[in-house]
Amino acid sequence: MQATWIWFPGDYEIWLGNNMNNRRTDRGAYFPPFWKQDSHYVTVEFSTEVDLAKDENILLEVEGDYNVKIDGKMLFGMPKEFELAAGKHKINIKVHNQATPPCLFLQGETFGSDASWKVTFEDKEWIDESGKASDTSATEYQLAGYWNFNTPENKPSAFRLARRRDEAIDCQKVEGGRLFDFGQETFGFAILNQVKGNGKVYLYYGESQEEAMDKAYCETYDQLIVKDGQITDLSTGKTLPIQADGSYTLALSKAFRYIQLCCEGEVSVEGLSMDYEYLPEATPGRFRCNDELINRMWEIGEYTMQLTTREFFIDGIKRDRWVWSGDAAQSYLMNYYLFNDNECVKRTIWLLAGKAPISSHINTIMDYTFYWFNSIADYYLYSGDKAFLAQIYPSMLHLMDYVLGRTDSEGMVQGLTGDWVFVDWADKPMDKNGQLAFEQVLFCQALKAMATVARTIDKTDDADKYQTLADTLEAKLI
Repeated sequence: MQATWIWFPGDYEIWLGNNMNNRRTDRGAYFPPFWKQDSHYVTVEFSTEVDLAKDENILLEVEGDYNVKIDGKMLFGMPKEFELAAGKHKINIKVHNQATPPCLFLQGETFGSDASWKVTFEDKEWIDESGKASDTSATEYQLAGYWNFNTPENKPSAFRLARRRDEAIDCQKVEGGRLFDFGQETFGFAILNQVKGNGKVYLYYGESQEEAMDKAYCETYDQLIVKDGQITDLSTGKTLPIQADGSYTLALSKAFRYIQLCCEGEVSVEGLSMDYEYLPEATPGRFRCNDELINRMWEIGEYTMQLTTREFFIDGIKRDRWVWSGDAAQSYLMNYYLFNDNECVKRTIWLLAGKAPISSHINTIMDYTFYWFNSIADYYLYSGDKAFLAQIYPSMLHLMDYVLGRTDSEGMVQGLTGDWVFVDWADKPMDKNGQLAFEQVLFCQALKAMATVARTIDKTDDADKYQTLADTLEAKLI
């Protein structure tokens, strides 16, 4: 049986999302999200029960410090390999990791770590004065989370997007430097080739020539100090040596088509390349018609989706580079027809869910909380993935409790202190105070989504509760 790396559901996604959401810069300054960022549980217990026909040799890889308990007895140290005798056994493994999510990979001959394992962040076990251990019947367990890390060496914390070397298609001399054209809007890491001497290097990025030439107002730029074979990136404060081939790859990715390269002092740079960064995707979705303009529109949309489908579905590659619930909800729908990448949908939903206790709407936006609920019901319609509904349901309950705790005397929602009531960008001033019909419709649909999910996973009482709330609200709207 093929084993896979497992973790507490949502933990890896939140950790990975924090890494991605915190890569944004604004003219060289670090620019983190302004909403609450949660973290993974630092100690997680993994457990399963097996019935072996014969003795088996067990191999174990763990990200973190850990102990192994077999039938209630702890093994010595942190074993990477141990024998398990034929018969029935209970396996409990506790993992602690403050830096990255606790994860494990266990491979036996007939079983391994997979989605059937149970996980908890608190086992509620205690020992009384006589040394007797309590039962753990009050412990809440969930089924383990996983993705596609199917070998011991393929550790989840080491995941990186794929890269491909691309070259500029044109280079022009401009006042004070050179302007490199990479042919289309792209996303990745600028590479300086054949760096020599000492001095300062400036890179100005733009989706147009005009932006790349505008040193004062381009959205992103980099400053580098080259000295004695080393380069200091002033944006990150880190110093690295120039590679043996004379190249240097910047640590932070950027979105651009054009880069203006300027050198100051005695430093010289022969040219620029880039590493295009992407999530490999199959594209089962195809469209062609007899109108080439419409075909071109499809191609641009497909390429845009390729650019914004990364570890998660992001709003755009250039400025925010963040996961926004409203933008993601639209990306999911396009994804189902283009990539049908259910894993990226689930990762994004987990990241947006965050952790209890809930203290604000998703992305601080009331509308975006409702889009999150509705996107889960949509996901089930397109995937039939009932197991995911059961996993995400506790998060849905926490978030809906937060929403219901902020309704008014008529059971409606309106913006309260700290809420961003978005609706949409408007050219003219829009009054977003009070009971907006738009928000009530979204709220009603979110309640229906809750009822649908609850009914699907056999939470009948919950389903009746949320359906009644939805029906009552709908009656007031129509």
